[in-house]
Amino acid sequence: MTSTDAAVVTASPEAEAAVLGACLMATPARDSVADAARIVADGEWSVPAHDLVWLAITRLHGAGRPTGLPMVESELRRAGDLERAGGMLALSQLAQAACGSGDVEHYAGLVHGYAALRRYQSALVRGMQGARQTDPLAVPEAIAAHQAELEHLTGAGQDSDELYGRFGDHLDAHLDSLAKSVSAAAVTGLTDLDALMKLMPGQMIVVAARPAMGKSALALGIATANAATGAPTLVHSLEMGRAEVSNRILAARARVAFHHLRDGVDSMTQDDWDRLDQHAPALRSLPLWMDYNVTISPARIRSRIKSIVRETGRAPLVVVDYLQLMQTDQRSARQSPYERVTEISRELKILASDTGSTLIALAQLNRGPEQRADKRPQVSDLRDSGALEQDADAIILLHREDYYENESSRAGETDLIVAKHRNGPTATVTVAHQFHYSRLRDMAQT
Repeated sequence: MTSTDAAVVTASPEAEAAVLGACLMATPARDSVADAARIVADGEWSVPAHDLVWLAITRLHGAGRPTGLPMVESELRRAGDLERAGGMLALSQLAQAACGSGDVEHYAGLVHGYAALRRYQSALVRGMQGARQTDPLAVPEAIAAHQAELEHLTGAGQDSDELYGRFGDHLDAHLDSLAKSVSAAAVTGLTDLDALMKLMPGQMIVVAARPAMGKSALALGIATANAATGAPTLVHSLEMGRAEVSNRILAARARVAFHHLRDGVDSMTQDDWDRLDQHAPALRSLPLWMDYNVTISPARIRSRIKSIVRETGRAPLVVVDYLQLMQTDQRSARQSPYERVTEISRELKILASDTGSTLIALAQLNRGPEQRADKRPQVSDLRDSGALEQDADAIILLHREDYYENESSRAGETDLIVAKHRNGPTATVTVAHQFHYSRLRDMAQT
């Protein structure tokens, strides 16, 4: 048998026994359990009995109790796992296989490494299975999902030591950072909203409303205003195609009536053409990327962000219009809308944190506002998942009084209700809507 024919080794029961044995022999002077726990995670043991023993050891250790052989046997018996763990004989054999206390981290590294290898192989198997089942028109999305899974494996556990330590170890560096000016990672283009909220890297902002409140107008306005500062910006438009988005941006920036652009040459005036000619050069040069694919998943967004970072050296502001139309990377037909939105919400928050992007996700509200006398939306109206409220760093709800009251004294006004703001105050910012130009503007600019 050649070396290429030999089966790939994906586990070391001997290394696992050495680590567990050292934990069974741990003393107050040398805490082998803590040394192993810094490296090995639950579920990384290849032998099921070893996993049961480890869980019993960590339960005892977490409660401040000894992890010697008698205590572990008692804990396994209490949990009903002693027989499945091999009984007292198996525990005695583990104790005999113990490595020295100074070698625990080495053997624990082997256990963790083999577990990572098994995850890697499983990911490759899933990739092959996905390739066999993928629609030919969805190959880019399947590749992006597989890349995201592999990237997750690459980064798993690598930053744990950097993110762990005594509070005081980093306090001086943090105090020094407070003496420096902190610039926003992105701008909305609305003066009062930018004053209230400083958009920072890693944030996920949810903008939610009932239909016809102006979510898309707000999102495209933020995207173009941010890009106009020279900052890279990425928009995923799942609801509107290229022509409609282009018309909306042109209408907002050039102040050409949206319905003129929609109806085409028969409705266009010479003034319209002059305005378009005046603003087109600036729009062409914007660092604004658009994705009109209707099959967007978190993995595809991550792939787009990486591409922009390679080109510009900066993480972009990302706008998703809108979240409930997205697909999950798993694409399970058995997922309920609640489960799907919950998964997407969590993945988008992780994506923003991992890439350093500021992410604005639009979302639909349920019919809750229509049931209230004042029609004002609330965070509890977010449709399909409470995870959006939990994961979002800020939530902005849009409300138009004149939509519900024809004779309203606030005609032309939109309230941007900052209902959640993890890093600052909540408040309501009032702006003017000019939907004939498909835009929202500061009140002072109307």
